Amino acid sequence: MLASRLTSSSKSGTFTEELEINLQSQEQIWQQQELLRIINLIQAEDFWEDNNRDSFDELLNNLMKLTKSRYGFIGTVNNYHNRISRQSHINISVENDKEFYACLETALQTKQPQISEVIERIDSSLYPYIGIPVLFQNEVLIVVGLAGRISGYNQGTIDLLQPLLKLLGRLHFQQIQQSKQTQLISQNTKWQEDWNSLMLTLDDIVMEINDQKIFTHVWCRQDHLLFKPREEFIGKTINETLGEHASYFDQMADEVLKTGVRQEYVYKDIRQEVEKWYRIKMSLFENTESSSKRLLLLIRDVTTQESQKLNYEHTQTELKRSNQLLSICQQMSKMGGWEFNVNTGQLFWTAEIYKMREIPQNYSISLQSAIGFYHPEDRPVYEAARENLFYNYEPYDLELRHISAKGKQTWVRTIGVPILNQRGMATHFRGIIMDITDKKDAELQLVNARDNAQKAAQSRSEFLSVMSHEIRTPLNAIIGIAGILNGGTSDAQGEIIQTLQFSARHLLGLINDILDFTKMEAGKIELEHIPFNPTALLQGITRNHQPLAKSKGIKLYTSFDDTIPENIIGDPVRLGQIINNLLNNAIKFTQKGYVSIEVQQEACTNPDYCALSFEVKDTGIGISEDMQEKIFDSFVQENSAISRLHGGTGLGLAITKKLINLYNSNIILESKKDEGTTFRFDISFLIPKKNSIIHSNDEQSDNGCLQDKKILIIEDNPINIRILELQLQATGAIISSACNGKVALQKMKEDLYDGIILDLHMPEMNGYETIPHIKEWQPTAFIIVLTADIMPDVRKRLNGLGVKNMLPKPYAPEDLLRMLQCNVE
Repeated sequence: MLASRLTSSSKSGTFTEELEINLQSQEQIWQQQELLRIINLIQAEDFWEDNNRDSFDELLNNLMKLTKSRYGFIGTVNNYHNRISRQSHINISVENDKEFYACLETALQTKQPQISEVIERIDSSLYPYIGIPVLFQNEVLIVVGLAGRISGYNQGTIDLLQPLLKLLGRLHFQQIQQSKQTQLISQNTKWQEDWNSLMLTLDDIVMEINDQKIFTHVWCRQDHLLFKPREEFIGKTINETLGEHASYFDQMADEVLKTGVRQEYVYKDIRQEVEKWYRIKMSLFENTESSSKRLLLLIRDVTTQESQKLNYEHTQTELKRSNQLLSICQQMSKMGGWEFNVNTGQLFWTAEIYKMREIPQNYSISLQSAIGFYHPEDRPVYEAARENLFYNYEPYDLELRHISAKGKQTWVRTIGVPILNQRGMATHFRGIIMDITDKKDAELQLVNARDNAQKAAQSRSEFLSVMSHEIRTPLNAIIGIAGILNGGTSDAQGEIIQTLQFSARHLLGLINDILDFTKMEAGKIELEHIPFNPTALLQGITRNHQPLAKSKGIKLYTSFDDTIPENIIGDPVRLGQIINNLLNNAIKFTQKGYVSIEVQQEACTNPDYCALSFEVKDTGIGISEDMQEKIFDSFVQENSAISRLHGGTGLGLAITKKLINLYNSNIILESKKDEGTTFRFDISFLIPKKNSIIHSNDEQSDNGCLQDKKILIIEDNPINIRILELQLQATGAIISSACNGKVALQKMKEDLYDGIILDLHMPEMNGYETIPHIKEWQPTAFIIVLTADIMPDVRKRLNGLGVKNMLPKPYAPEDLLRMLQCNVE
């Protein structure tokens, strides 16, 4: 029995040992498979991309899985600063365990793995832990930290990870070297670009040829100075490119290559039809890296200098032949001549100069006394020019103030030139003095006329600003009251009110046309670039025109491409103005049939833009062929009968064309008399970023958000105050009013407001003066400006005061409510 038990016990022990060995073998196989998978991971190309933080996260997860760790850390080492830069960490923060981070620092400094003891620590969740430096060529490139393994870490952990970490170090080193190489290539490319840019800033033509006299580089800022395209120089020899001058250039190159001495040469343009002269300077550049040599050619246009030289010679000849005519010419032109003899020192004046200076013929003249006849402020200029003439033989041509012996002040033009002998030395200096007072008076009159014109333009702008304000203010009241009355009237009264609204808006449109035309003529219209919904804008415009089309018994069709982006960046106001003008015209001149507007998206090569094609078509009276070019001119309609029948200023199409031109596009007209008209144009719009927020014009305002909000109206017109009170009555807002800024400030001392609605033109204290006080006293209150002044500088002045919300009078109540809602929210 005892033997049987012993035998059974022996078998049980053997089975347990075999089971443990089997489990160990399976564990080793699993570890080797995991190692192989991780090695494949780090050898993948996308692991070492520029932004590889996700790759390090994946690597760390795999290392933790392999070592059965709960916490992990991977950091790369900046060898210059000897600091660890974290790339990935899991379940670790700086506050977890400072000793763990100290372990990593020790591994970095000692270049040896660091292993903690397996002890129970209630003050740390990271025990036990291990820090392993990853080295390549005895430099620590990466530090790996693992923690939280229940059985702890030992040399076996290091041995298990060592092959993987060696490979990781080598691959990381290769990635660093590749990054440095890429940076060097980029720097070299940038240096070459900077060198080329520097060469292209020079006025000279710069060429480089090698020791075989073959052109290797050509730099020229002005291509027209080259007699052939620059690419036809590259790889060609001097003899192949320089025509009749080739032999001389070739000899110069040989001489410079042989002696190293710079050579110069002045030559005429190779092109016979071009009257240009050039000076070439050829210098040697020794290549320090090889025995090859390079020649640098600097070619400068010296046509002016050569022309001056020829002109001097010609002038000398002409002066000798023209002495007899000179006296007569001087009298007629109020011009006198002078001459200074270099050898004798004698100065000579003609009679006209004595007359100009109001001195007798026996007056003792000298170079020094001549200076005294010029205005004291102009004497330094004259003396410098005359000294340059005498010493450098440089002619002068000056306009100076002149004072006679009797104190008469005039303007003169004085010219001096050298007379040279065959050796190039000056024998005489000659010149003229001409009375140009009449010319200067004319110039002054032109300046005064220009100043007066600018003042007139300013006065016109101020007049238009005042007139716009004075007309828009009552129009705001008319349109506002009509809008309030329109909701609760009988059909007959409603029709009258609608007619009143239409007439008022028509008058407003005429005023806007005149103001826009004036701003365009002055070049003061600029397009805005804001995000908007094009489909919502177009639908709103066509919806507004449906009643007018219906009243005339014609159809208004719309066709908008489904692929049009929901949001684009542009000027919705000016685009709406273009479409409104074209639809107005189409409906106005169509008695039967239909009017249609079609918008399609066209193909665009730039993915950041969308190209929209617009077409407005009607079956109206059409435009005769001889008027189709003139119809876009200002104040032009086809004939006076049409003007009387349909009204209008003749500015609509002129403004439309100018606005489309601002978009770098053109409008195309197709029309046949009595058959209809089609207008087409294309505009490219920038597509906004995805995070841009566009509020559709069709969104309904939530009046509830204004409940119990305190709103202060600052307006000097009591009618406008009453209209605002009625328009805001249904919102539940608490309304107060003040007739000017001074009264408003008194109210703000007594109460706090959520928002301010104010006019700009008010007595005692206007809106511009009030705004800084509002921002100082009640900085949390929003400000909305309602103004009848729509001149361009108004918005600029408001922007300078930090006010972005502005509505021009007359305004749509829904626009005001929407703006109030946006500010409250």
